Amino acid sequence: MWTDYYLKFTNYENYSQTMPEALQTEASESHATDVIGTLYRTDTFAPLDGFHVNLRLRNGTPLPPELEPFSLPTPTIPKRVFA
Repeated sequence: MWTDYYLKFTNYENYSQTMPEALQTEASESHATDVIGTLYRTDTFAPLDGFHVNLRLRNGTPLPPELEPFSLPTPTIPKRVFA
């Protein structure tokens, strides 16, 4: 089983400096990272603030403490999810 996290950084540089290097790889046995970047409103197609990343961690693997300030509540209807 997996736990999904929805992360929002200020920009790419903030992401690359904050995200642990081991989690910046696309996938491993313990995680999957989906770098989205800019998300857009579905009604106006206006860009939403921030640089967005979805992170999937194997159950029992805690979210690294340095990522906690960037974690968003799980959206009711996520714009993008893992298959």
